[in-house]
Formats: sequence, C-alpha cells, structure tokens
Amino acid sequence: MNQPLQRSFQLGLLAKDLVSLKCSRPKGSEQQRKVRRIVDRLGLLHGLPQKIGQLLSFSELNDDAAHFSRLTENEPSLTPTEAFAEIERQLGCPIRKHFQKVDPQGISASIGQVHHAVLHDGREVAIKIQYPGVSDQIKVDLQALGWLTAPIGDLRGGFDVASYRTEIGSMLNRETDYKAEAGSIQDFHHLTDNPDWPHLAVPEVITELSGPRLLVTTWIRGSSFSGTASWSPEDRQHVADTILRLFLKGIFEWGLIHSDPHQGNYRFLPAEPGHQARLGLLDFGCVKRVSTRFSNALARLIRLSMDRNSQSELIWDCFIQMGFNPNALPLLRRRLPEVAAILCEPFTTSTPFLASSWNLSSRLASLLGEHRLAFRTAGPAEILFILRTFQGVLHYLTRLNVPVPWRDAFLECRLREQTDARPEPMPSRPTETKTMKSDALHIQVREAAETKISLSFDAEATDHLEQLVPVELKATLRRRAIDLPAIVDRARRSNYEPGELFSWEEGTKAVRVWLA
Repeated sequence: MNQPLQRSFQLGLLAKDLVSLKCSRPKGSEQQRKVRRIVDRLGLLHGLPQKIGQLLSFSELNDDAAHFSRLTENEPSLTPTEAFAEIERQLGCPIRKHFQKVDPQGISASIGQVHHAVLHDGREVAIKIQYPGVSDQIKVDLQALGWLTAPIGDLRGGFDVASYRTEIGSMLNRETDYKAEAGSIQDFHHLTDNPDWPHLAVPEVITELSGPRLLVTTWIRGSSFSGTASWSPEDRQHVADTILRLFLKGIFEWGLIHSDPHQGNYRFLPAEPGHQARLGLLDFGCVKRVSTRFSNALARLIRLSMDRNSQSELIWDCFIQMGFNPNALPLLRRRLPEVAAILCEPFTTSTPFLASSWNLSSRLASLLGEHRLAFRTAGPAEILFILRTFQGVLHYLTRLNVPVPWRDAFLECRLREQTDARPEPMPSRPTETKTMKSDALHIQVREAAETKISLSFDAEATDHLEQLVPVELKATLRRRAIDLPAIVDRARRSNYEPGELFSWEEGTKAVRVWLA
C-alpha cells in the first residue's frame, strides 16, 4: 500500500477509536486501554494528530494517570544515527565543527525532535531537526481533517470545515519553515527583552547555524508544570501574571500570540540567586497573527461589559465584527448579552480574579443548552488558535491557583489602530429546519475482506461529504463519474433518506458510503 493511502487508513482507524471512546463511554480499565491505544496512534502519526493529542493534554496538568501529556515530550522517531545524519545534512558539515557535545537522546515534537547540545564556546543550545517527509504527511492529515474533528467536535451543519482546514493548514505549513519560526522568536525577543518582562525567558536564535529545516537556539532550563507545586504563592503569582499579560498583550497590542501553550512548550524556572521565578517559552512554530478587526471587536465587547452595558444590538455587532456567522446565531441572539457577561466576567472586577471560580464551560453550557454547538461552530476559523491559546492560559491559571488582575492587564494594553477593512455584515436569513429521516452517515473501506475504516457520523455530516472523503479516493470518484456535490444535493432534498449514497469495488478494495 502506498504511504499516503496507508496514512489515510491509519487516520481513519484513529477516528474510529475516537468515536468508540466517545460513544461507548467506557470506565475503569477499559477506558484506560482505549485511551492508551489512541495516544499510541497519535504519537506514531505525528503532525496534525499529535497536535490534537497535545491539545487534550491540557486536561491532565495535575493528573497522576496522564496519558495525552506524554505526547508533549514523546520518544523521538529518529534514532541517534538518523538524527545526527540529518543534522549534518542540514549543516552541510560534520557536527563536531560547531558542537563540542550533542545529546544523542532527542525529545520528540509533532514535526521534529530536539537535542540538547553544547557549542565550542560553552553555550548550551537546543538543536531542532525536522522529520524528513513531514510536509507530505501534513497534506494527507489536512485531507482527513473532517475524520479527526467529527468525533471530537460533533461535526454538523454550520461548521465550515474548509475554512478551518485552511487555517490549520496555513499554521502547520508555517511550522515546517524553521526560518519563519526563527523570525517569530526574534519578534518575541524584541517585544519582551526589557524590564517590563522580568519573569519571562525567551530563547535566542543562533542564526548562523539555523536554516529551513534546522533551528538552533539557546537552551532554557526549567521543569514541567508539576514543579510549581512546591513554589511559594509569590513565585506562582509572578508566573501567573506573566501568562495572562502575554496572552492579552498578544491579542490587543502586538497582534501576535504564541498559540502552542502545551506542557512541552512551557518551562517553569524556579527562583534562584539573581532571578525571580520565571516562565520559559519554547517552540515558536505555531505563532498566530491576530487581525486588528478581531482584537478591536473583542476589546469593544470587554469594554461594554466593564461599563455594564448589555445593549443587545451593540453586543451583536461585536460578535459579527469578530467574524461570527450571523446566519448561525439568530436563535442565540437574545442570549448573547448573557454570554458576553460570562465571557468577560474577569474584566468587570477591579480586584484580581481567581480562574478556578469562573466555571466558564459549565456556565456557558447551562446557558446555551442545545444551542451550544451552534455557538461554537458559528465562530470564524481565525478564532481556532486564539481559543486554543486561551484554553491553555485558563488551565495554567486555574492550576496555579492565584488571583490575577485581568482588568488592569487589559487596560495596560495599547489597542492597535484599525487598519483592516470593516467587513459588511452578512445578510440574515431564516434558519433552515431539517427533517432527518436518517440518524447517521456511515463510511466503510474494506481491503482483502478486512475492514480498514468504519466510521459513523450524524446524518447532517453528509453536507460535508467532500471533506470527509480522503483525497486518495477522489481520483477513483472522478474516474467512476461519482459526483459528490450531486449526491449531497439529492440527500438534502430527500431529507437524508436512508440508503446507499455510493459504493464501488476495485481489486481487493471495496468502499461503501450510506445513510441509515
């Protein structure tokens, strides 16, 4: 089997495991077994799947039975011999020319691995080498994005898979360009290398040794988050304040946020002679540029809440200017003032706010009820990495368990001038109510009488059939004149009537897609 198709099958099996875990809700040892299998698949696949696992690791910051957390510092894929050969290939010379010592044991990342080393002048550095062929893997991953997001995020009508694929694809492709990452490190170094950031450590790029697939930076020592358990409240306060300020400054003033805050990328440096406790920031491959339009609209929403202004039209306009789809929000319109009040609560008090008292997810779920999915999928693709960063920030602040001054940190930001064209609001239209004659969309791929892929989604996922079908199968679809848009259109017009949508057999392989 060729490598792209084999990877598609592996991604399909991963999606199947995710569906099984979600639908069966196992407990005890059975849950542990299923989670371990998913983590093993995520770690082996690297790229986008490992990114998903790193996101899931946020929920395990203080979990003794953590599984997904090992994806943040996994076993490297390249052996020491392979890694050293790749480093020399990228340097264009023997390792010993520039390094007096390189640790043969690397630390795995999603698209490469990192080795600790020492330069001839005695400086400790990190050598980040990219996995050969990872760019091609990313292309396959992006085609399978529908498979991977459906079981995690309940893919339904209204979720713009294409836009999210473009957003994720752009970020992942940027991560493979280590020259771009070096530029991001230098940007953050320029922004924070001043007395205003005494509790932050950002590495420096060794420019002369770095290139498109090799990045060498100064080494930042520090422990994982668990090390903060023994810190004093004052030291935890310094780091918590830094995490919050870094997030808010990035959105509202710099237009630049480090959007990969998983445990492997945050190092916690305890207080020592000459230094107070600090946060060490690593891996700048995933840096999100935030549009002025979005940040200004969010700032207006926060200011309305600070002023206790709950005018529905003003709040509606803020959400629309942030990029929310107005056609997906009509049923939620009257609830948006309450949504805004919950979202902006930390900014409405002049005293430091304790994140553990927020209960954000449960309160929003209670308020939105059956419409919470519609709200989540109405947001623009731009918000994906912003929310990812916010999720990490909130987890760290909750676990550090010290109150932080959200209001003061926001007011400290110098809001950027509006430079983006103000988008025209999308015309409202009545929300369509669909009568679903089927409960589920099924996709099955068999090879040599063995089921390779067997997936089930809500019937409404049929609307995104083109995104759910892997790219390797689309050539066969065209050759057999199977018109996916026409199939989707017929399914809609029949109110998703149960029955086969399409199927074919070719050699030992058989593909079948149907509604039931």
